[in-house]
Amino acid sequence: MKTLLLFVAALVVYLLFGVPELPLDSVKGFVKCLPVAALGVFVQVEQKCGSTYARLLAVGLFTSALGDYCMYWHHSPEWFLYGVIVFSVTHLLYSFAFGLRHLTIDPLACVTMVIACVSYGYLLPGLKGVQTTVVAIYVVLISSMTLSAAARLRQAATLPRLSACAGAVLFAISDFILAVDKFRTPLPYPRVSNMATYFTAQLLIALSVMENRVDLRKKKE
Repeated sequence: MKTLLLFVAALVVYLLFGVPELPLDSVKGFVKCLPVAALGVFVQVEQKCGSTYARLLAVGLFTSALGDYCMYWHHSPEWFLYGVIVFSVTHLLYSFAFGLRHLTIDPLACVTMVIACVSYGYLLPGLKGVQTTVVAIYVVLISSMTLSAAARLRQAATLPRLSACAGAVLFAISDFILAVDKFRTPLPYPRVSNMATYFTAQLLIALSVMENRVDLRKKKE
Protein backbone atom coordinates (compact mmCIF):
# COMPACT_ATOMS: atom_id res chain seq x y z
CA MET A 1 0.00 0.00 0.00
CA LYS A 2 3.03 2.28 0.24
CA THR A 3 2.78 3.02 -3.47
CA LEU A 4 -0.57 4.70 -2.74
CA LEU A 5 1.51 7.55 -1.31
CA LEU A 6 2.46 8.35 -4.91
CA PHE A 7 -1.19 9.16 -5.58
CA VAL A 8 -1.41 11.32 -2.45
CA ALA A 9 1.76 13.20 -3.39
CA ALA A 10 0.59 13.68 -6.99
CA LEU A 11 -2.80 14.91 -5.76
CA VAL A 12 -1.12 17.45 -3.50
CA VAL A 13 0.98 18.67 -6.43
CA TYR A 14 -2.17 18.99 -8.52
CA LEU A 15 -3.99 20.94 -5.81
CA LEU A 16 -1.04 23.28 -5.39
CA PHE A 17 -0.21 23.88 -9.04
CA GLY A 18 -3.08 22.58 -11.15
CA VAL A 19 -6.18 24.04 -9.53
CA PRO A 20 -5.41 27.79 -9.46
CA GLU A 21 -6.99 29.61 -12.38
CA LEU A 22 -3.78 30.55 -14.18
CA PRO A 23 -3.24 30.72 -17.93
CA LEU A 24 -3.39 27.29 -19.57
CA ASP A 25 -0.03 25.70 -20.22
CA SER A 26 1.39 22.26 -20.92
CA VAL A 27 3.02 21.97 -17.49
CA LYS A 28 -0.30 22.32 -15.70
CA GLY A 29 -1.82 19.85 -18.14
CA PHE A 30 0.93 17.37 -17.23
CA VAL A 31 0.36 17.98 -13.50
CA LYS A 32 -3.30 17.08 -13.95
CA CYS A 33 -2.26 13.67 -15.33
CA LEU A 34 -0.11 12.75 -12.33
CA PRO A 35 -2.66 11.50 -9.75
CA VAL A 36 -4.33 8.94 -12.03
CA ALA A 37 -1.01 7.87 -13.55
CA ALA A 38 0.19 7.25 -9.98
CA LEU A 39 -2.83 5.00 -9.44
CA GLY A 40 -1.76 3.04 -12.51
CA VAL A 41 1.62 2.44 -10.87
CA PHE A 42 -0.15 1.45 -7.62
CA VAL A 43 -2.23 -1.17 -9.46
CA GLN A 44 0.82 -2.64 -11.17
CA VAL A 45 2.74 -2.94 -7.90
CA GLU A 46 -0.04 -4.01 -5.52
CA GLN A 47 -2.08 -6.36 -7.71
CA LYS A 48 -3.51 -9.35 -5.83
CA CYS A 49 -6.54 -10.39 -7.87
CA GLY A 50 -4.94 -11.68 -11.04
CA SER A 51 -2.72 -10.29 -13.77
CA THR A 52 -5.38 -9.86 -16.47
CA TYR A 53 -7.68 -7.79 -14.28
CA ALA A 54 -4.78 -5.72 -12.96
CA ARG A 55 -3.31 -5.22 -16.43
CA LEU A 56 -6.59 -3.96 -17.87
CA LEU A 57 -7.11 -1.66 -14.90
CA ALA A 58 -3.57 -0.29 -15.13
CA VAL A 59 -3.85 0.39 -18.87
CA GLY A 60 -7.23 2.01 -18.24
CA LEU A 61 -5.73 4.28 -15.60
CA PHE A 62 -2.84 5.30 -17.85
CA THR A 63 -5.33 5.92 -20.66
CA SER A 64 -7.34 8.06 -18.25
CA ALA A 65 -4.22 10.08 -17.50
CA LEU A 66 -3.92 10.80 -21.23
CA GLY A 67 -7.60 11.73 -21.24
CA ASP A 68 -6.96 14.11 -18.35
CA TYR A 69 -4.39 15.92 -20.46
CA CYS A 70 -6.84 16.20 -23.36
CA MET A 71 -9.61 17.44 -21.08
CA TYR A 72 -7.30 20.08 -19.64
CA TRP A 73 -7.72 21.86 -22.96
CA HIS A 74 -11.49 21.28 -22.95
CA HIS A 75 -12.17 24.85 -24.11
CA SER A 76 -10.97 23.66 -27.51
CA PRO A 77 -13.69 21.57 -29.25
CA GLU A 78 -11.04 19.36 -30.87
CA TRP A 79 -9.25 18.56 -27.61
CA PHE A 80 -12.54 17.93 -25.82
CA LEU A 81 -13.46 15.45 -28.55
CA TYR A 82 -10.07 13.75 -28.21
CA GLY A 83 -10.67 13.48 -24.46
CA VAL A 84 -14.08 11.87 -24.96
CA ILE A 85 -12.57 9.31 -27.35
CA VAL A 86 -9.70 8.48 -24.99
CA PHE A 87 -12.03 8.06 -22.01
CA SER A 88 -14.26 5.86 -24.17
CA VAL A 89 -11.28 3.53 -24.51
CA THR A 90 -10.85 3.67 -20.73
CA HIS A 91 -14.45 2.57 -20.18
CA LEU A 92 -13.99 -0.29 -22.61
CA LEU A 93 -10.90 -1.46 -20.73
CA TYR A 94 -12.69 -1.24 -17.39
CA SER A 95 -15.69 -3.08 -18.82
CA PHE A 96 -13.50 -5.95 -20.02
CA ALA A 97 -11.76 -6.01 -16.63
CA PHE A 98 -15.05 -6.20 -14.74
CA GLY A 99 -16.42 -8.77 -17.18
CA LEU A 100 -18.74 -7.74 -20.00
CA ARG A 101 -19.76 -11.36 -20.46
CA HIS A 102 -21.59 -11.27 -17.12
CA LEU A 103 -24.02 -8.57 -18.23
CA THR A 104 -27.68 -9.60 -18.11
CA ILE A 105 -31.00 -7.96 -18.81
CA ASP A 106 -32.39 -7.41 -15.33
CA PRO A 107 -34.20 -4.59 -13.47
CA LEU A 108 -30.89 -2.86 -12.63
CA ALA A 109 -29.84 -2.90 -16.27
CA CYS A 110 -33.20 -1.51 -17.35
CA VAL A 111 -33.07 1.30 -14.77
CA THR A 112 -29.49 2.14 -15.75
CA MET A 113 -30.36 2.36 -19.44
CA VAL A 114 -33.39 4.55 -18.70
CA ILE A 115 -31.17 6.90 -16.68
CA ALA A 116 -28.64 6.91 -19.53
CA CYS A 117 -31.32 7.75 -22.12
CA VAL A 118 -32.78 10.52 -19.96
CA SER A 119 -29.31 11.96 -19.32
CA TYR A 120 -28.47 11.92 -23.03
CA GLY A 121 -31.84 13.46 -23.87
CA TYR A 122 -31.12 16.27 -21.41
CA LEU A 123 -27.71 16.95 -22.98
CA LEU A 124 -28.87 16.61 -26.59
CA PRO A 125 -30.04 20.23 -27.13
CA GLY A 126 -26.52 21.43 -26.34
CA LEU A 127 -24.72 19.01 -28.64
CA LYS A 128 -23.66 19.95 -32.16
CA GLY A 129 -22.47 18.00 -35.17
CA VAL A 130 -20.25 15.02 -34.40
CA GLN A 131 -20.70 15.61 -30.67
CA THR A 132 -24.20 14.14 -30.97
CA THR A 133 -22.86 10.74 -32.07
CA VAL A 134 -19.70 10.70 -29.95
CA VAL A 135 -21.51 11.56 -26.72
CA ALA A 136 -24.19 8.94 -27.47
CA ILE A 137 -21.53 6.25 -27.86
CA TYR A 138 -19.81 7.49 -24.71
CA VAL A 139 -23.04 7.23 -22.69
CA VAL A 140 -23.49 3.62 -23.83
CA LEU A 141 -19.91 2.74 -22.92
CA ILE A 142 -19.94 4.27 -19.44
CA SER A 143 -23.31 2.67 -18.74
CA SER A 144 -21.91 -0.71 -19.80
CA MET A 145 -18.89 -0.18 -17.58
CA THR A 146 -21.09 0.62 -14.58
CA LEU A 147 -23.32 -2.42 -15.20
CA SER A 148 -20.24 -4.66 -15.59
CA ALA A 149 -18.97 -3.52 -12.19
CA ALA A 150 -22.38 -4.21 -10.66
CA ALA A 151 -22.55 -7.67 -12.27
CA ARG A 152 -19.10 -8.51 -10.91
CA LEU A 153 -20.22 -7.46 -7.43
CA ARG A 154 -23.26 -9.76 -7.65
CA GLN A 155 -20.97 -12.70 -8.41
CA ALA A 156 -19.12 -12.24 -5.12
CA ALA A 157 -19.90 -9.44 -2.68
CA THR A 158 -16.40 -8.51 -1.56
CA LEU A 159 -15.19 -5.13 -0.38
CA PRO A 160 -12.85 -4.63 -3.38
CA ARG A 161 -15.71 -5.37 -5.79
CA LEU A 162 -17.97 -2.96 -3.91
CA SER A 163 -15.16 -0.40 -4.23
CA ALA A 164 -15.04 -0.92 -8.01
CA CYS A 165 -18.81 -0.60 -8.32
CA ALA A 166 -18.94 2.59 -6.24
CA GLY A 167 -16.07 3.97 -8.33
CA ALA A 168 -17.89 3.22 -11.56
CA VAL A 169 -21.01 5.04 -10.35
CA LEU A 170 -18.98 8.04 -9.21
CA PHE A 171 -17.21 8.11 -12.58
CA ALA A 172 -20.58 8.40 -14.31
CA ILE A 173 -21.67 11.17 -11.93
CA SER A 174 -18.42 13.05 -12.50
CA ASP A 175 -18.84 12.90 -16.27
CA PHE A 176 -22.46 14.03 -16.05
CA ILE A 177 -21.43 17.06 -13.99
CA LEU A 178 -18.85 17.99 -16.62
CA ALA A 179 -21.29 17.47 -19.50
CA VAL A 180 -24.11 19.48 -17.92
CA ASP A 181 -21.78 22.39 -17.18
CA LYS A 182 -20.34 22.33 -20.71
CA PHE A 183 -23.42 21.64 -22.81
CA ARG A 184 -26.47 22.79 -20.86
CA THR A 185 -26.08 25.23 -17.98
CA PRO A 186 -23.25 26.55 -15.80
CA LEU A 187 -23.08 24.81 -12.42
CA PRO A 188 -21.75 26.25 -9.14
CA TYR A 189 -18.15 25.15 -8.56
CA PRO A 190 -18.21 22.62 -11.45
CA ARG A 191 -14.48 22.02 -11.44
CA VAL A 192 -14.37 21.18 -7.75
CA SER A 193 -17.34 18.79 -7.87
CA ASN A 194 -16.16 17.21 -11.12
CA MET A 195 -12.58 16.57 -10.03
CA ALA A 196 -13.54 15.50 -6.48
CA THR A 197 -15.89 12.81 -7.79
CA TYR A 198 -13.48 11.86 -10.59
CA PHE A 199 -10.40 11.31 -8.42
CA THR A 200 -12.46 9.48 -5.81
CA ALA A 201 -13.90 7.25 -8.54
CA GLN A 202 -10.49 6.36 -9.94
CA LEU A 203 -9.11 5.70 -6.47
CA LEU A 204 -11.97 3.32 -5.64
CA ILE A 205 -11.55 1.49 -8.94
CA ALA A 206 -7.80 1.18 -8.39
CA LEU A 207 -8.30 -0.16 -4.85
CA SER A 208 -10.40 -3.01 -6.24
CA VAL A 209 -7.14 -4.62 -7.35
CA MET A 210 -6.50 -5.55 -3.71
CA GLU A 211 -8.92 -8.48 -3.87
CA ASN A 212 -7.11 -11.63 -2.78
CA ARG A 213 -7.75 -14.67 -4.97
CA VAL A 214 -7.31 -17.12 -2.07
CA ASP A 215 -9.89 -15.28 0.07
CA LEU A 216 -12.27 -15.17 -2.89
CA ARG A 217 -12.03 -18.96 -3.38
CA LYS A 218 -12.77 -19.49 0.30
CA LYS A 219 -15.79 -17.19 0.07
CA LYS A 220 -17.18 -19.17 -2.86
CA GLU A 221 -16.66 -22.44 -1.00
